[in-house]
Amino acid sequence: MIRALAKWAAKKYYVFNQEFQASTADLHAGLSLRLAGEKRELIEKLNKEADDIEANIKAVDEKLATGYWECENGHEEPQSTAFAEIELEIARQCSTCHKPMKMVRRDLMTGQEKYESDREKAEAQKIATNKRAQAKAEEENAAGSEQTAKYFQDQAKNNRTIAERIRSL
Repeated sequence: MIRALAKWAAKKYYVFNQEFQASTADLHAGLSLRLAGEKRELIEKLNKEADDIEANIKAVDEKLATGYWECENGHEEPQSTAFAEIELEIARQCSTCHKPMKMVRRDLMTGQEKYESDREKAEAQKIATNKRAQAKAEEENAAGSEQTAKYFQDQAKNNRTIAERIRSL
């Protein structure tokens, strides 16, 4: 009688242990999948930021090529295309703060201004490149998290299969 009771208890304990391990593996898999999702969101954010930086670089390049007016306080106004050459001769005031404005255009810049403009552009490109590299590294991390989740899902499946086999004994 005691032997049958011990056999029954051992069987129940073993099945419980297998189901417990399967549930723990499910939790680990869920956590890994959530982490992978967070990494995917970060990848999208980093790529969007890099795209925005590159678009801004292009916009600034186009703006410098065509020229624009800038006051001492940093307010900007576009150059009118109809009177482009005549506007350079006329003193202009800011419509916002009424400070004198200066024409900013790549071909009118001094060597120092061009150097600083090129340096800022290079720094922005470097930031965009770093964001893309970080996104690529996060892509590898996300793939690793997904593989980890698959491992834990397989482990949970295996534990449940063992529990089913023990139940059938």
